[in-house]
Amino acid sequence: MNLAPAAPGCACASPIGNPANVSVPDEALTVLREQFTHSESGAGRLVLVTGPAASGKTQLLTRFLPYAAESGALVLHATGAPDEQRLNAGLVDQLFTNSALPAAVADQVAAILSLVHQAPPEEHQPGSQVEATPAVTDSEICRILLGLTRTQTVVIGVDDLHFADESSVRILLRLQRRIRSSRLLMLVSHPDAAGAAERQLLGLFTRVAHDHVRLGPLSAPALGQVASELLDEPVDAELTGRLHELSGGSPMLVNALLEDYRRSERDGQPVTGPAFVHAVSTFLQRREPPLHQVAAAIGMLGDELSRDTIAVLAGVTEDIAENMTAVLAGAGLLAHGRFRHAVAAAAAVDSLPPAARAQLHVRAARLKLRQVAPASEVAAHLVAAGQPTPAWGVDVLRRAADRAAQADEIGFAVRCLDLALSAAPEPGQRHAILDALARVVWRVNPSAAAAYLTELRHDPETVGTEPFTLARHALWNGEADLFGKAVADLARCPDRFDAPAAAKLTLAAQWHFGRCEVRVEPPADPAPRHSDPWRHTAAALVEMWTVGTNDATTASAEQILRNCPLGDITLESLLTAILALAYDNRSKRAEYWCAMLSQQAARRGAVAWQALIDGVWSGIVVRRGDVAQGVTRAHAALRLLDTQSWGVSISHPLTTLLVANTAAGAFDAAAATLREPVPDAMLGTIGGLRYLRARGQFHLATDRVLAAISDFQRYRRLMARAKLDHLSLLPWRTDLAEAHLRLGHLVAARELAKQQLERCAETDTYGRGSALRILGMLAVAAERPILLGQAAECFKRSGDLLELARKLKVPGQESRQPVNQTEPALVGAPKALRVVSAPDTPAAASGEPPESGALTEAELRVAQLAALGETNQQIGSRLFITVSTVEQHLTRVYRKMRIRGRSQLAEHLASSVLGSAG
Repeated sequence: MNLAPAAPGCACASPIGNPANVSVPDEALTVLREQFTHSESGAGRLVLVTGPAASGKTQLLTRFLPYAAESGALVLHATGAPDEQRLNAGLVDQLFTNSALPAAVADQVAAILSLVHQAPPEEHQPGSQVEATPAVTDSEICRILLGLTRTQTVVIGVDDLHFADESSVRILLRLQRRIRSSRLLMLVSHPDAAGAAERQLLGLFTRVAHDHVRLGPLSAPALGQVASELLDEPVDAELTGRLHELSGGSPMLVNALLEDYRRSERDGQPVTGPAFVHAVSTFLQRREPPLHQVAAAIGMLGDELSRDTIAVLAGVTEDIAENMTAVLAGAGLLAHGRFRHAVAAAAAVDSLPPAARAQLHVRAARLKLRQVAPASEVAAHLVAAGQPTPAWGVDVLRRAADRAAQADEIGFAVRCLDLALSAAPEPGQRHAILDALARVVWRVNPSAAAAYLTELRHDPETVGTEPFTLARHALWNGEADLFGKAVADLARCPDRFDAPAAAKLTLAAQWHFGRCEVRVEPPADPAPRHSDPWRHTAAALVEMWTVGTNDATTASAEQILRNCPLGDITLESLLTAILALAYDNRSKRAEYWCAMLSQQAARRGAVAWQALIDGVWSGIVVRRGDVAQGVTRAHAALRLLDTQSWGVSISHPLTTLLVANTAAGAFDAAAATLREPVPDAMLGTIGGLRYLRARGQFHLATDRVLAAISDFQRYRRLMARAKLDHLSLLPWRTDLAEAHLRLGHLVAARELAKQQLERCAETDTYGRGSALRILGMLAVAAERPILLGQAAECFKRSGDLLELARKLKVPGQESRQPVNQTEPALVGAPKALRVVSAPDTPAAASGEPPESGALTEAELRVAQLAALGETNQQIGSRLFITVSTVEQHLTRVYRKMRIRGRSQLAEHLASSVLGSAG
């Protein structure tokens, strides 16, 4: 062992570094044993054990003292503590709390110490009446201790000397000067002196002869050796290097890292887990408060580190901040003034008592505000403090919440606004915060947002707040009157209500209410209506509701989808555009936008947006014939929000489930859907009318014709009351006509179908197809194929595969067997169709032997998809069959139906159904 030059008055100075064991350095332990041997021979020693905090000083004493006791020595042990520094002879009192002491000695010491404890703890000035008392007691205690060495070796171990009281220090110094010819070994541990007071205390013990053992951090090679021994497996250089990087060679941290590594999956990387956090927290909690405060301040400040900022935040002087930083660096926690790992920084903050932690966060917020830090950084500390914010923090919290909402950090935005609300003194300020809370919360929980709006709705002074929020709430809950109030408020806000905003709000109102009596116009707009592109685009798109889809509505839909970012007020505009594409036989394009917007909403944490988008998407999927996927998507949408949060928009997934399960013959599932609670206001919206229509069709499919008529008439009356008779997507006349047809009321059915056909615009392919289908059923045999073929062509043009399959059946002839919902096939069609032979077709004239007249289920699926214009490759992909198989099926279909090709499929499929029904 290499010995450093001895300090003046020292017997030897032995710096101990690179120990071979993390818990107790063996080299240091060997030195102590040697000193113990010298003491046994009558050459007493004082050994000063120093080193950085957490370098193993306590562990060294803990391991050596039992060894000394086993060797026959009387061991007296004491540990300094901050709370006992003002207790007279508190450390010495600990030394004599030992059952191995002779009873007479114990009684004698107790009597002396009782006198010491009665004396005031402060220093006595020379000349006072009690001046002689300390000297007498110190001398007496030293005499007793030295007397014990006459019969056996005595070992005194004192840990954390820097926390010793003044009386105990005086007694230990007196002993130190008298042990050279005694069998007494004194072991005193002291951290590396950082402050002036500690350096002064340490200087008292180093003035006279002593031995010095200094513990240092583990080197990387020594750490690797220790890790291999403790893990009982080889440790590579990468793991060793990472352990050293995280711990700085601190035995305390290395022990903790190895413990976490043992408990982990051992992927070759150390883990800063529970043991590491516990080690850091325990180390700080057992030290003096300034050290913990400085550590927490460094942890909070992150990269904004300087001696003065640390001192201000920790509430200490700059000298103390510098000293405590040195202690933390010596303990391996800091490197270059920063925590080596974020977990350690968090542990330093989290292990503070709650009140101290809250106070530190408030000081950090005030400090960062003075430093002109971003509002989000200041607000983060105010939120973390968990206590009422000071008045100056309200504006900071609001700015931080706005930024967080823009970044889709909804949780943080809500916490900022809730805290700001609790401290907002002015009504106007409070209303603005309530408005912001409602907007942010609505994205994830519309029902919770309603709680914030309660105060705004009934307060006449809320005009100055953001009226879009009330409009958003009114639309979601189907409250037309409240929507009108919000629009009236908007008219008084010309700086916030421009043409684009009016267009988006118009589309949103149309989505929920259809023709809305509320006039949504921007105030004081000098530009002519026809010259504004937003108004023009919105006007073209809303024609979908009245005259069906056309090139203009499709072009407008694409413009809306490309130019409107997903947001609170644009949600319904985007969905209207998507629906326009779906009803213009562009379901793939519509689903593309659904998928993109749904993913965007999920990524942004906007659960309410995603739920509505997925609910609408489910209806589009079912409309193109994929019942199973539509049902799955509708259920997934319903799981995103609780029933109360859905508002009137719950109509979309519920309607999908009703339509899909009815078409599939899954009537129990459809009935279960009808038992789901819905808000009363829902029936006053377009979605609610569609729900009523789907319920009526379910009753019709289950032979409850009168119940179906009741539903159809109800949604007819609601449409008339709301002046929505113009809506092309809700052809109530053909629904009632079909019900009358079931009852045999042929005249009423024919009249209703004619009315529907007369009112339909040429572009309203859905309404026209519904009317033509009823008229075809009522026509004479010669006219039936023509009318039903025209109906099929209308449904084909609109892309409604499900409606095509359903409408090509004669009422009363539907299959009652549930369809396998896992198949991507058309649903609701008969299992096989018998074809009516057409003797004038080329196949009949050719003399070729016709195949069997019944189409198989597989042939029917292929035929229906081909009738809709899908290519052979698309059909194969949808039905999971090869293109060759598709071609074979179509060849057999043409032969059985005796037609030339797919251009005649729709018409002949319709006439085939009638033929089989006849």
